[in-house]
Amino acid sequence: MNVDFCGGSVANLLAKIAVDPSTGLTRDEAMARRTLYGTNRVTPPVNCPSWVCCLLPCLLRTASMQAYHLALPKEAVVRRKQGPNMRRMRMDVSSLVVGDVLEFKEGSIVGADVRVIECSEDCTVDQTLLTGEADDLEDGASSTKRVSVESSNGNASSLPEILRSEHILLMTTQIRTGTAVGVVIATGDQTVWGQMLAQHQWPTSSSAAWHRHLAQRQQSEEMSLLLNIS
Repeated sequence: MNVDFCGGSVANLLAKIAVDPSTGLTRDEAMARRTLYGTNRVTPPVNCPSWVCCLLPCLLRTASMQAYHLALPKEAVVRRKQGPNMRRMRMDVSSLVVGDVLEFKEGSIVGADVRVIECSEDCTVDQTLLTGEADDLEDGASSTKRVSVESSNGNASSLPEILRSEHILLMTTQIRTGTAVGVVIATGDQTVWGQMLAQHQWPTSSSAAWHRHLAQRQQSEEMSLLLNIS
């Protein structure tokens, strides 16, 4: 993640990223950024070359690969500029680019690392997949945090600071209550989740409760997307 996008005002962030949050990026702008920076794909914990594709069914049964595929966000609600107007679109998460403006409601799974630019007063986010269970948490990190446009944590740079930052939503986390709008500031392997996988720091728990929590999210994500698009 580019920590420069974590600090400063929302106005400065939008100027750096070059997006109007009321309309979002145009299709051409998004395609240009995707060509430049690549797709929003996080390298899995077992990254196999094509010549071992015959082993894929076996690899998918490993605990870390099962967790990866369950945690992988599926879709997002994106503001896309069309002419002078804005259109809400449900898009595959792999299509997201830095600068995309996303909308979230209760149950939404965050599909990239996002800086919050609007939110309701009751907005909270569940970070269990990144922090582990409550009994395992270190450095003051919490599995659930309040969401705000401004952060009391200053310019976050370390993982514990980013996890505590109220104005940052991280890929794979889930909106527990309220609503929010945010701008994508990191995608793919540049996200906190991608960096944790690269450093073999994820999955964060091997307990049955953690894996049950992971498996149960699919239904709530599906329902959230239906509500978001309506």
